[in-house]
Amino acid sequence: MGKYIISNFEYSDKKFLFRGFTDNKRFYQISFDDVSKNTPKIGDIYVGRVKDVVKNINAAFIEFEKNVVGYYSLIENHTPVYLNKKNTDKLCEGDTILVQIKKEAVKTKSLTLTSDISLAGKYIVLNLNKSGVGISSKIKDIEFKSNVTKVLEDIINNSEFNIGVVVRTNAVNADLEDIKNELTLLIKRYSNIVETAKTRTIYTKVYSEDKEYLKMLKGAYEGEIDEIVTDDINVYEDILNVYSEDVNNKFKVKFYEDEILPLYKLYSIESLIKDVLSKKVWLKSGGYLVIEPTEAMTVIDVNTGKCTKGKDIEKTSYNINIEAAEEVAYQLKLRNISGIIIIDFINMSSEENKSDLINYLKRLIAKDRIKTDFIEMTKLELVELTRKKVEKPIYEQL
Repeated sequence: MGKYIISNFEYSDKKFLFRGFTDNKRFYQISFDDVSKNTPKIGDIYVGRVKDVVKNINAAFIEFEKNVVGYYSLIENHTPVYLNKKNTDKLCEGDTILVQIKKEAVKTKSLTLTSDISLAGKYIVLNLNKSGVGISSKIKDIEFKSNVTKVLEDIINNSEFNIGVVVRTNAVNADLEDIKNELTLLIKRYSNIVETAKTRTIYTKVYSEDKEYLKMLKGAYEGEIDEIVTDDINVYEDILNVYSEDVNNKFKVKFYEDEILPLYKLYSIESLIKDVLSKKVWLKSGGYLVIEPTEAMTVIDVNTGKCTKGKDIEKTSYNINIEAAEEVAYQLKLRNISGIIIIDFINMSSEENKSDLINYLKRLIAKDRIKTDFIEMTKLELVELTRKKVEKPIYEQL
């Protein structure tokens, strides 16, 4: 059991809302929301207008807010939800369509829009223009998987929409009736969004995704937290309103008030920021990691540092590498590192030690709530991982 901390603070002349999970020893998942500006969020749905169709890159650019344009892939989006009268299925300049924000803008790249609308619940995610029932790889219960698939397929097959469903990890402890009811609710929500959009003008936001602190809470594992602590009265009331009637709710919500010791000071968030932005991470053994984010990938170098214990170089290297693997898995989650990750462990001559290291790292990354894959150890003994991007890395958020 742990806590979910949500706190206001200022950093670099900007106002942020910090949100993080802690196991009462250290934070293991954090994010920072810049509340000094109001920007579109991933998951928001708009009535957009096709500003330009660029055939040579198989893309369109869609204006969804006045003078705000998003990238729309014609390869990935085959079934636009048209809101204007059409004589052809072909996307044309001037068309009005329903779009959802899929990815945030990154540096020189525009944010990405999609017609494949996705709506997330506590137990499932509804995906438009997909098919079938997908189940989180972390769910191993074969009987549950069989039962939930049958229940959800019945609803999907009788829906007027072309939809697919992904069952979230949290669902394994839920009642099948609750999961079934949630899917019915999400289908109705999507139907209402489409009907509302038909009566709205361009640039209208027809659906606002949950606030980030609610999404993070919704994604928490069953029993992961037993208390939520916040110093923001609006956040406090929001969470109470959303969860007050939830009979499965097993956490307490506490409003923190202390003028002498603010919440962000109590949990040393300023020190946490300093650590999470530092390139160097020390290990208990005296070794250290150097974490270097680049445009193409993140490179992590493992060094012996001050560790000079023992005369057996192979054993020392092995011990540091095992400790480093654990810290790498932790730092990937803490810093929200995604994309391609290259790890340069200390070279070892023993094939058995290399195999042990790889297997240990695989077990560690399998526990990550965000999909993380081991790709290979190259001939140069560089370990390659990939991690799905859900949010910006912490250094970009700040």
